[in-house]
Amino acid sequence: MHRSWWMENGPGCTVTSVTPAPDWAPEDHRYITVSGCFLEYQYIEVAHSSLQIFLALAGFIYACYVVKCITEEEDSCLSLNATLEVIFLGSFLGLFPPADPTAAISK
Repeated sequence: MHRSWWMENGPGCTVTSVTPAPDWAPEDHRYITVSGCFLEYQYIEVAHSSLQIFLALAGFIYACYVVKCITEEEDSCLSLNATLEVIFLGSFLGLFPPADPTAAISK
């Protein structure tokens, strides 16, 4: 038998123990009646599960956004490295003349 926490602890629920418990009731279970609940426990469980699914989905979307931001930062760093490599290789091959170090001092 499914025992829901919300069945006994829902809003407005009054729990009454039935004594003596019937012979067929397991020893580790209480035999109770529940009355006066504002909502049936099944509806509360569905709302609780829906909230958990919504929060998990929002967390997943936010995690994807963070990963996207991090990879964009890494890509910009990689493009800077690639630019520096092209300049270095270009100057090595003679495509770009090397900068004159004395030009910066004379100004």
